[in-house]
Amino acid sequence: MSHKRLLYLDQIKAVIVGLVVALHVPVAFFPTGWSGVRIPIEGIVGEGFIGFFNWYIYAINSFIMPMMFLISGYFVPRSVHKKGVVQYLKNRLIRLGIPFIFGLFIVNNISLLIGRLSPSSPLEFLSLSDIPFNRIGVLWFLLVLFVFDLIYCAWVKLRGDHYLVDTDIPLPTMRSWVISAVVLGFIEVAMSTQTDLWAFLRSTPLNGLGFQGMHVFTYAFLFFIGCKASFHHWFERIDPHLVIKWFRLSMFLLLSQFGFSMVLLNMTLTFNTDIFKNPASLILFGQFIYPAIAWGVLSYLIMWFQRHEDCFGQWLSVAGSNSYGAYVIHPMVLVLVLMAVGFIGLNPWLTALNAMVLTTLFSFGFAGLLRRFPVVARIL
Repeated sequence: MSHKRLLYLDQIKAVIVGLVVALHVPVAFFPTGWSGVRIPIEGIVGEGFIGFFNWYIYAINSFIMPMMFLISGYFVPRSVHKKGVVQYLKNRLIRLGIPFIFGLFIVNNISLLIGRLSPSSPLEFLSLSDIPFNRIGVLWFLLVLFVFDLIYCAWVKLRGDHYLVDTDIPLPTMRSWVISAVVLGFIEVAMSTQTDLWAFLRSTPLNGLGFQGMHVFTYAFLFFIGCKASFHHWFERIDPHLVIKWFRLSMFLLLSQFGFSMVLLNMTLTFNTDIFKNPASLILFGQFIYPAIAWGVLSYLIMWFQRHEDCFGQWLSVAGSNSYGAYVIHPMVLVLVLMAVGFIGLNPWLTALNAMVLTTLFSFGFAGLLRRFPVVARIL
């Protein structure tokens, strides 16, 4: 069971980090660009291009980071029980701290320096002293994950370490998941209205939290649900009928959000209004259904990979082992790929697709090469 469980969860991690790369590629077409690289699209594609990718980013982000926290939490109780709280936290400081420092000062800063050299870069005319160096960017995940680790370890210290798998505890019912989705949906809405806070964070070294901080309660819930699932083998006992029902709901909500986005875009272009540029009601609705979408997609991915892990064999599991390193280094890889394919005259749709594929392959490949060194493998 241990080998089987690790195999399909590693496969999911590989897919999720690949989708993280796919999530970040379209940012290069937005006015702020990606780490200094901005690919101009004015006069080349219509408003539908940005409209689609706004929805696309929302759709992918609705489940990739929740899945990363859910899987991370699943392995924490056994690790703490095996190593003890002190040794576990020492290991986490090394495994999270060293990649965090490397990513912060090497990957992120080099990405900005390279991106600044690209045509149409928003950083082109800034002096070195004005370039936003030392921003955490995607490394916010490591920071928040360590905070959750600390909270769990504090709970173990207060409660005592009593890790014991008990499969007699039933899985949460549909009613429990509905209540959690609704409650967290209201919290998501309340957090998203704190626009001044998130705008401030985006202008500080904690800029990554400015983009993801409004979801922190949902991430915390899933991390600790992952911890709870480890005690009762909930992943292994997942209810397929409940999963299918909720997955259909998630797809309906995502497609509804896409339909609303396209209708508003059409109204903007037809009647020359700014309803699409400032769709407050659509944004709040999207935040409210964020947990409901996540519940369905997460559970379906777990169930599907459990049933089909042999279809992909060991190679996708190996990619999952390399996914942590790929996540840390992909910002710089993406900059290099965008510099190579973003300004050669390709249609923006082809540019986006090529950048997604190439960045994913190079990030995982380079992470795999780094992990051949035993010292690096113990960290990444």
